[in-house]
Amino acid sequence: MHRYLVCSLSALLLLILVIPAAYTAAKTPRVDIYFEDSLLTFEDAAPIVKNGRTLVPFRKLFETFGFTVNWVDKDGVRKATGTKTGLSIELPINGKFASVNGRQVELDVPAQLVNGRTMIPLRFVAENSGYEVSFANQGDVYVIRISGASSHAEAEPYVVKGRVVDEEGHPVKGAEVFADNQLLYNSNLHAVTDEDGFYRIELPLLATTWNMGGSHTVVIDGSSFEVDLIPDIDQPFAGNTGAVRNFTMDVNTATGYLYLYMDINSFVNGYYENDVKITLTRLGAGGREGDPVSGYGYNFPGGFGIDQVPVGQYRATAVFAPPGEEPLPLLIRERNRNQQYAESVEFDFSPLTPGIYEAHIEVMVP
Repeated sequence: MHRYLVCSLSALLLLILVIPAAYTAAKTPRVDIYFEDSLLTFEDAAPIVKNGRTLVPFRKLFETFGFTVNWVDKDGVRKATGTKTGLSIELPINGKFASVNGRQVELDVPAQLVNGRTMIPLRFVAENSGYEVSFANQGDVYVIRISGASSHAEAEPYVVKGRVVDEEGHPVKGAEVFADNQLLYNSNLHAVTDEDGFYRIELPLLATTWNMGGSHTVVIDGSSFEVDLIPDIDQPFAGNTGAVRNFTMDVNTATGYLYLYMDINSFVNGYYENDVKITLTRLGAGGREGDPVSGYGYNFPGGFGIDQVPVGQYRATAVFAPPGEEPLPLLIRERNRNQQYAESVEFDFSPLTPGIYEAHIEVMVP
């Protein structure tokens, strides 16, 4: 009797331990992925959701999007690569960054090996290929639909179209794109991107070629600046063939000229701006400060100082520091602003012409 009771209790305990595990496994959602309304089948490995991101076998996804697939395992580097006309995507295994047409883009989740299979982030690859991704949770099934690129991926005669995304691959709404007619002066055509970053320009029936460009206004440190759109394919095309031209918005293209001047009395007394070392500290939103950057001024086309400074708000200090001499702190101010000299000055860049920014500072020996 006691032996029977012990066996019964053991069986009951085993059942209690097994049921929750089986219940949990049964509740793991299945992932269904549809491409243009067709359900994709994955023979090698099933899609998984990890840390809120969907990972899928790399070969199936790349080939679905029309890429030529390549796997690299050389010199300690392993990566999955997909290439097609106008687009190349590289995903290093466990890498923090992917490469899109040679441009480094940070990933939310890296490509990785799962049970010996190479799995890559679905949304990242889809959106950087010009597709739209939607997600729905239907209880025990996750439904993901990929669509929208078919009308944007193929060239049409006398039409140029494409998509604008930021450096992380997100669509940019309201960006201005222009087609530059190479035959007739000042006859550009313009379009503005929609909520998904797409644009479309109908071209006139002319025997001419076109170049593409664009810009977008962004707010940096509380001020508005115009940044360039970088075309993925920077080549002219014939109007009768049409083209697909995608762009990336790069905020680093918004740079300014920082002009440096020495006050006249200091100059007369033998102090020259060539030996002035400037330290710039970026003042970000919310009062956050960046790391200070120091350097000497130099001649550049149009003036003396430092060119190609990323626009934004800065605090500047200066020292007179000829090589081999002890640095002498200088007083500093914005030029032509009727300011008093001080130990430091805060400034931001202002537009000289659309897309070109400048700031002027002046130093003196105390």
